[in-house]
Amino acid sequence: MNYKKILVGVICMATLPTMAQKPCKIEGTVTNPEKVQKIYFYQADDKGQVPEAPTDSVELKKGKFQYEFKVSEPKQAYIQVKQAEGSNVSAQMFLIPDEKAQYTFDGEHFAVNGSKFYKEWGEAESNAMAHTEKLRGFVEQINKKLAAMSEEQRKDSLPVLQSEYEKMMGERSKAYSEYYKAHQEEEGCVLFYITNISNIVTYYDDMSATVKNGRMQKYLADEYTRTKAKIDAREKAAAEAKEAVEKTGEGKMFVDFEAEYNGKVQKLSDYVGKGKYVLVDFWASWCGPCKAEIPNLIEAYNKYKGEKFEVLGVATWDKPRDTEKAIEQMKIPYPQIMNAENAGSDAYGIEGIPQIILFGPDGKIVKRNLRGAQIEKTLSELLGQ
Repeated sequence: MNYKKILVGVICMATLPTMAQKPCKIEGTVTNPEKVQKIYFYQADDKGQVPEAPTDSVELKKGKFQYEFKVSEPKQAYIQVKQAEGSNVSAQMFLIPDEKAQYTFDGEHFAVNGSKFYKEWGEAESNAMAHTEKLRGFVEQINKKLAAMSEEQRKDSLPVLQSEYEKMMGERSKAYSEYYKAHQEEEGCVLFYITNISNIVTYYDDMSATVKNGRMQKYLADEYTRTKAKIDAREKAAAEAKEAVEKTGEGKMFVDFEAEYNGKVQKLSDYVGKGKYVLVDFWASWCGPCKAEIPNLIEAYNKYKGEKFEVLGVATWDKPRDTEKAIEQMKIPYPQIMNAENAGSDAYGIEGIPQIILFGPDGKIVKRNLRGAQIEKTLSELLGQ
């Protein structure tokens, strides 16, 4: 037996760095304890994903609560209040080893103070909220002015009010920028800004080395990588959607796609390009505006169906069982391509639903983005009824 190799292995194992867990203490006061049921915490995993179910919870005692996390490095989390009346309120937080957060919940939002990191976060948040409240008050004044005006007065005043609003937005952005510049050496300020003002990609390249290479280094690097990947994916999807829209504009030939459900494959070409006008509705059972358009589609179907016209639903981004339930509840009579998921939306560059497209008898696209009264107007012009 080679004892020298074993000894070297033991020495190497002994010198591996260990990340000791340290306490992060959370204290808080609730000003409306009679309405609050519990305080819940949601702790992110190592990939930055926050779970749907709470990590833990704590009871209030005389309007106060305490909790202690054990963390080896800074971690993202959420604190949430579930109120007996009114909505649940959440706030993003960070768990920082060897620091203590002091939260106050006033029935509408959380305010934080405490040790260094949390004090910095709280001050940055208070500054941002002051400018946001100023803007909100300005918007309320504008809305009151508009409500008191006649239609003609609104038409004349809107450009001026819009200009004033944009000026206020610019002033708020400038105030944000000035505050960040003055406090960019503070971890709490930096983390508040990349969480609430803009994403980390905006700040990362020019971030203070003190913060960037300090104890938040791993979190910041990981968050930058995750966020950059999401932004790149969104930009790629937007570019692909734009290209798809250009390929499926009015006057262009339809682009086929297919979907499979219960062992049956359906294609758009099963319906389009067969000598009929086909009104195709890309929709989902969870989409309120989609449901609002369905009575218009049923009316069009009942009025024009036959040798010259058909209506087709395409279940987009929806679960088949939910689609079937909605079809039954709304008594939708026209055929459906079930379980289309992204197939149709990708083909036609659809980023929001409903998207209602009219195809001609030869398969060419006649109209996109049809809604409401436009549906009947377009069909009556083409079908002459």
